[in-house]
Amino acid sequence: MKCPFCEQEMIAGEMSGDGRSRVYWEAYGDKLGLADKLAGKGRIGSVQYSIGKFKLQSQYCPNCKKMIFDTDISQ
Repeated sequence: MKCPFCEQEMIAGEMSGDGRSRVYWEAYGDKLGLADKLAGKGRIGSVQYSIGKFKLQSQYCPNCKKMIFDTDISQ
């Protein structure tokens, strides 16, 4: 997928968290180990924390630092 902001290729991956630690993003095919997480690799700094485990498929642009994900908000 092309980034709608800068037209560079985006990387498919997944955001995840469990409420006990920070929220992380990793590209499909990559696996963050404990040492990577301790070093801060893949950490998302703009996320508010809550209790509960989640995973969210997304596209990430390393050039402009933007992320795109599909959503369906119940009303």
